[in-house]
Amino acid sequence: MRWRASRPQLKRDPLGLMPDSRAFSVRGALRPLIDKLMWEAGWAGDIAWFQFGQRVTTRDRAGRTREVGEYALHISCAWVWRTDTGLVRADEDSPDLSDLGRLLTSVQTVSAEAAGGLELQFSNGDLLRVEVEGLTDNPVEQTEYWRLLQPGRKTPHVVASSSGVEWHEA
Repeated sequence: MRWRASRPQLKRDPLGLMPDSRAFSVRGALRPLIDKLMWEAGWAGDIAWFQFGQRVTTRDRAGRTREVGEYALHISCAWVWRTDTGLVRADEDSPDLSDLGRLLTSVQTVSAEAAGGLELQFSNGDLLRVEVEGLTDNPVEQTEYWRLLQPGRKTPHVVASSSGVEWHEA
């Protein structure tokens, strides 16, 4: 029997750690963002959020109607959004992110690191870089870095934390 390299896949277990080829798996999890328009950004406490794709009307926990993206990226660690010339448009210390939403730019490429760091390259040349602190074996000090989800849908979230990149139930 001849050995054949298989393409790494995201673990199907919704609460499981991704396999050792995490960087490839994280890129695969982020792939749905490619060609999606980023149309709104803001803050929810200390979490930066970005809305991507079609606008979807859903209800919040209080039953009020709200408009969200097909996908949302929530970031709660160090990040920076730069122009193609390196100028910082926004980062984790920016008080207002609404100007980013007015750019109306689409994700062109995604790249990822095994520990969960990621980069989104946009159609206007801008780059969103998320930097994580690294992995730890201490579950008591677990820190969430970012989360990709489909707001209003009960689909699993991809979550990068100090324990690795995992699927979490909605």
